[in-house]
Amino acid sequence: MTESPEPVFCVRNLGSVRRGSFVHKPLTIFCGPNNTGKTWTLYSLYHFWSELMTKSGEIDPETFNNALSASLPDLFNSNPEAFKDARFDLVSAAASVRSAPPAPTADIFLMPAERNGLHLFFRELSTRRTALLHHASRENIDIAALLRDVIRSRYAVPIARYIDWLNEMTEAQKSKSGGFHRHAERLKKDLAGGVYRVAPRSGDISFKPYQRKRDGVGTPELGLHMTSSTVKSLFGLWFYLEHQACPGALLMIDEPELNIHPENQRKIARLMARLVNGGLRIVISTHSDYIIREINSLLMLSRNDDGALRQKHGYKDEEVLKPETVGAYLFDDHKIAPFDIDPEDGIRTTTFDDVIEKINKVNDDIFYSLKERREAIDD
Repeated sequence: MTESPEPVFCVRNLGSVRRGSFVHKPLTIFCGPNNTGKTWTLYSLYHFWSELMTKSGEIDPETFNNALSASLPDLFNSNPEAFKDARFDLVSAAASVRSAPPAPTADIFLMPAERNGLHLFFRELSTRRTALLHHASRENIDIAALLRDVIRSRYAVPIARYIDWLNEMTEAQKSKSGGFHRHAERLKKDLAGGVYRVAPRSGDISFKPYQRKRDGVGTPELGLHMTSSTVKSLFGLWFYLEHQACPGALLMIDEPELNIHPENQRKIARLMARLVNGGLRIVISTHSDYIIREINSLLMLSRNDDGALRQKHGYKDEEVLKPETVGAYLFDDHKIAPFDIDPEDGIRTTTFDDVIEKINKVNDDIFYSLKERREAIDD
């Protein structure tokens, strides 16, 4: 494999993926049909960097890769037999993993696709966990075994950690990261359309929409469970940007388009571009043609030197993406294959184009066939 200025990972026999590799760019995109290994690879990448951040000193690449691949069953809290031949390896000629190309230098944060439900029930999950432990202590049950069986067995590690993160919000919100506050504010204004609040003691999440007064009465503050699915989906990202994000951190989002209207999916793409240009490294798994097409526009605008097109269509300079900062990969047919990225037309994602073309053909055939029948009846 040719050398790259960014980390290169090789995947073998991981879920649906039989073989494949990808380069971890400042913005890395996984896309493709359902059940093709995107989330498994996303979680494995999270696991790699999380484990590396806990190590110190020089680390032998082969030893680290072997240990990480052996720990994949623990990552997914699943039967080891399913990972018997699975490998997730950093491909590097360096003598130490520390000498590999750029890695996250700060926090590693993953937002799972299950986040909407977790935003609503994280306190209930925590309460049940506490009750079980209390009961176990009274019944002389092995606490360690209970923790392994009850707390971790139901969730992959990234999901369990996200639940823990939600339960720690009251403490986390006492400080602001400072680096991405304005992006958090823009998310509230342009995407959520209101203000989030986390109660300092109880941790209850509420939302107050930006709306005009009705009959002189202000818009009420709502519990998160009373809000739209879009508001629920965006909460975790807002909180992270407001209180924790900092340059050098790694943000990973499984399906950023969840419950979001196509127009707002375009805004999510532009937000991610601003974050990447602000120093965050981002990895996403997506099914959204709207997000990919918007990223294509941001890539093509990198060739416009005078800024006229940016101004015409309302883009900011900080939203423009350089092609060398983006990597996009198709998960399909048990493989991971890179998409071509061209400054002139962006990411060539044929997987979406094929589906759209098929829909258009079917729609046209139905429309014109019915039209011909009506005309034949009229004649």
